[in-house]
Amino acid sequence: MKQKKKKWIGVSVTLTVALAIALAVAVWRGLARGNAFSLNCRYLSDGFFVSGMMLTGLGALIWISTTGFFDMLSYGVHSMTVLFSTLKKPQDHASFYDYKTARDAKRGKPRFGILFAGVGCILVSLLFLALYYHL
Repeated sequence: MKQKKKKWIGVSVTLTVALAIALAVAVWRGLARGNAFSLNCRYLSDGFFVSGMMLTGLGALIWISTTGFFDMLSYGVHSMTVLFSTLKKPQDHASFYDYKTARDAKRGKPRFGILFAGVGCILVSLLFLALYYHL
């Protein structure tokens, strides 16, 4: 029960941030009460598209990081700190296989919430774009 509540809090925070970014961009572009509805649809389309692209990109990076795609890059950075540090001995440095198995043991399951929120914002943006062109 507690896990579901945590999940819904994360989803609501993600959607709130997406809506805040979308409205901020729309107001910056010119969203106002005095404008025609079709013009406001254009500004809302811009806002939701920017918000959707940001969240989709972030969600894709989070999803890719749970697959182990960046493990070699992380190991390389870790190896460089061992190589140039006087505090760590190179013979105590783990091999890539040991490093990867330790990372796999700590890695959690993939999370798609931010990715789906971003795709949802892009779909809302397409809806507002269709309203803009057909009204």
